[in-house]
Amino acid sequence: MNYDILLRYISQENLDIIINFIDKYGFIAGILLPIIETFFPFLPLVFFVTINILIFGFFQGYLYSYLGNIIGSLMLFLLIRYIRRKKFTESTNKDSRFNKIQKKLKKNDFSFLFILFCFPFTPSFLVTGIAAVSDFKLNHFVISLFLGKLIMIFSLSYIGYNISSFFETPGKSIALIVVIIAINFIGKYFVEKYTHGS
Repeated sequence: MNYDILLRYISQENLDIIINFIDKYGFIAGILLPIIETFFPFLPLVFFVTINILIFGFFQGYLYSYLGNIIGSLMLFLLIRYIRRKKFTESTNKDSRFNKIQKKLKKNDFSFLFILFCFPFTPSFLVTGIAAVSDFKLNHFVISLFLGKLIMIFSLSYIGYNISSFFETPGKSIALIVVIIAINFIGKYFVEKYTHGS
């Protein structure tokens, strides 16, 4: 995860813009922000999830973030599969991860896609795009997406929910850092295992 990008977006000006946007449009804005992030992966999803959690509370913030990310991912999948398929393939062919992930997804490997969607620091934009151009069955994609994102958004919500007490309770701060690092390494481990083991 690029923490420099995250810190760049956590400025008072950006926070004011987002909070005013949510104040004006309510839960619609809470759902819309993760949708926007789906199409612009350089934006930090954890930032939008944290904002939703802090403004709407844990349950509603989690729900809005989950719905937004699901809707955005489905829209991206359909857009690439039926409209931008060739262009996406051409733009990602140079990425070494492309062929490795595509090889697994061509087998309609539900478990592989589910694992990729579970971890917040895997390239979701790339994974969704590769699934779209690999003729991965739509129903398999939807099931993997719904279940994987359920876990992924929950982990980000947990991080966002505990951000406010980060500096107040050192013990919780250390635990939070450990959780973030563990999620990141576990995700990378499974991705490496699946892509190199095929």
